[in-house]
Amino acid sequence: MKHNSPRLLTASLLLIGMISIFPTSLYATAPSADASRLTSALDQLDAWVGSEANGDKWRKYLGSRALRSQIEKGNEADPAIVSRVLEQYLTDAKGLDKKLFVEVRREIVAWRNALQQQYVGDLPKLAWASRGDYQPASREERLGPSRSRLRQTARALEKTLGTNSAFAKKWKRYLRWDRLAPHLTDEVPINSQTIADLISVLKRFRSNVAGLENPAFTKTAEALDQHLEMFRWYQLVEEVGHRARKKYSVRALERRTYMIQLLELEKQLSRHGQSSTIETSRKVGEFLALVQSLGQSPLLIKTVHAKFTQPNVFSEVAESALRRLAERPVDETQPVIDCILGARILGTARSVGCLTLKTLPSDDHVALELQLTGVIHSNTIGHKKPVQITSQGTTRFVATKHLEINDDQFLAQASLASARTSTKTHSIKKTGGNFGRRFVERIAWKKVGKSKSQSESIASQHAEQKITKKFDNQVSEILYEARKGYEQKARPPLVRLAMFPEYLQMSSTDHSVNIETTLASHVQMSTDTMPVTVVGASDFSMKVHESAVNNLIPSLLAGVGIKQESPSEPPQLLGDYPPWLKKVADQQSEKLSGKVSEEASENFKPFSVILNRTHPLSVQFDDQKVKLRIRIAELITLEDGEEQIRENLDFILTFDLIQNGNGIILRRVGDIEVFPTGFDPNPLWGDRLPNKFVGTRGALSKILKKRAESEKGLPKEISIPSVQIPLPSGKKLALVIQHLDCDNGWLSIGYQVP
Repeated sequence: MKHNSPRLLTASLLLIGMISIFPTSLYATAPSADASRLTSALDQLDAWVGSEANGDKWRKYLGSRALRSQIEKGNEADPAIVSRVLEQYLTDAKGLDKKLFVEVRREIVAWRNALQQQYVGDLPKLAWASRGDYQPASREERLGPSRSRLRQTARALEKTLGTNSAFAKKWKRYLRWDRLAPHLTDEVPINSQTIADLISVLKRFRSNVAGLENPAFTKTAEALDQHLEMFRWYQLVEEVGHRARKKYSVRALERRTYMIQLLELEKQLSRHGQSSTIETSRKVGEFLALVQSLGQSPLLIKTVHAKFTQPNVFSEVAESALRRLAERPVDETQPVIDCILGARILGTARSVGCLTLKTLPSDDHVALELQLTGVIHSNTIGHKKPVQITSQGTTRFVATKHLEINDDQFLAQASLASARTSTKTHSIKKTGGNFGRRFVERIAWKKVGKSKSQSESIASQHAEQKITKKFDNQVSEILYEARKGYEQKARPPLVRLAMFPEYLQMSSTDHSVNIETTLASHVQMSTDTMPVTVVGASDFSMKVHESAVNNLIPSLLAGVGIKQESPSEPPQLLGDYPPWLKKVADQQSEKLSGKVSEEASENFKPFSVILNRTHPLSVQFDDQKVKLRIRIAELITLEDGEEQIRENLDFILTFDLIQNGNGIILRRVGDIEVFPTGFDPNPLWGDRLPNKFVGTRGALSKILKKRAESEKGLPKEISIPSVQIPLPSGKKLALVIQHLDCDNGWLSIGYQVP
């Protein structure tokens, strides 16, 4: 048996390891929600109120029977029912401030929270467990604070603009102040029109117009956004009330509305976990924004945000690419004016060298080192009575400067330079006549020889001072321009659109500069996935999750429309469209001008399209394809001589993503699909189209197919040109695409610097 002991020991250790692992990985249960303290407090309260009629009234009012029924279920208790009981303890009934009532209320809160905590690892179940969290409040209690904040920020903005000044009037016209003004009073009805007014005003506040990044504007926009969410909530409550088969009290109706939203959130979280689609992503974000705006279900909000707030934009630039782009020769000739050991030095100096760059490791900022190396060749004449000294000098130098770059500041440390000068004296001539010339020059030669080491040392020090000063000035100027560009061109647009990221991490290693960020507003989601690591290094790479694009689009395209009334006229943009979209539309019209055949002209049908005001368009990156879901609020067409108006339609277009040299082509594949807004065609769900939409879908599909095949129809291909970067010379350098990938929600592009 002795020779088997090592095997027995190994087997025993393996068995012990398996026993220690399996219970936690396969059979672990959620932390127990212990209700013993609640039971004890409830027993004491029952004893105190007594078993007479008064005690029975209290038990009925507080829902004690329902609470005890849930306590018997242990961890299987329904948190929503427990929350409903808790709500009774939070009313203003006389006597509920007594000690025993307060103790029961405290224990209900603790037990309800423990019940919900069980589902932190399962988001759909946590949403289900949170549906009873809603704490009713009067309409004024909900709307009052948001209206007050809106009024306060709007008045502060008026004061900043100059109240009734011409400048203020110009801004107010642009911001559609006439539509905002009624909402600054106490009595504004909540209906589709007042909500549309708020949306219209908010879109102007969130447009990319210079000046709107000023805090006076952004604070008003934030208050307007919050107030709009409250209006949307009460509109939703009214819709639920209209659909309900029985009459509810105001509080019960609000509670029911909240429960419906949480149940739908549970459904979408479950679907998103199985197979994320354009619609699951949008709906989870939409429902979550509503819950967050109401200030309810903090555990749910915190947990979902913790999961869906991973960075959705990554970029990396290789040090080698930065070095090639930054490297440049230095060749300058400058006058020399100096004084060394009492001699006045005049002449010229030519500096020849090279500027290089390298990256340094840093976790919280981009750390760079600029290095300037070179040599200075000088030809000088030194004047020190009674002689004139002609000489040549060679100074070899190295100057370094460290830069620290992050969102807060671009910082340059003082330059450090080392220089070493060597000189060669060519001639020494006496000035002021020839009397005693040989004697004077001989003594001067001896003195120059003795002081050569000292004079070269002084010259080296002077060179270091001049080099550091000039290097500091040049880099400071470049850094100032870079910071100004960042603050005036890069940052403001995102601030104006309320999309400047809360998380923006700039860092560097000894071989690259890295930037990662979460592009999402405070009520938007990003992603819970990470991009796939690409094999093979690129000089420049960008990885963008579809959520980054989808979060940005509403600020740009919400409510934008297009119409075309005749085949000979180009389509016209409608609504608040951004300038770049007008430019694209004009370019497309120019390409297609004069290409209308007689047949196409005869088959032309006038149309008008207005995009959805909240989610006009979404993209999905998957399987090397880009899928666009265009959400249409209103479509007007002329069919058989009659105007047809259709609302809430979604068009889905699918494009192959194809590399075309150093550019990209989106090539449309398949037919354009038509669905009701919000319908998710994922076959996993098995959702069926409403019967009334089947006929509409067929008719629209035929129209879209004809339109897509027409000469002036939807483009079959969309070309995206190569990326070009400006060089110091003024020329542009086209980057070479090294890899292109589009899958699992991520678009990844890698470039090489030629």
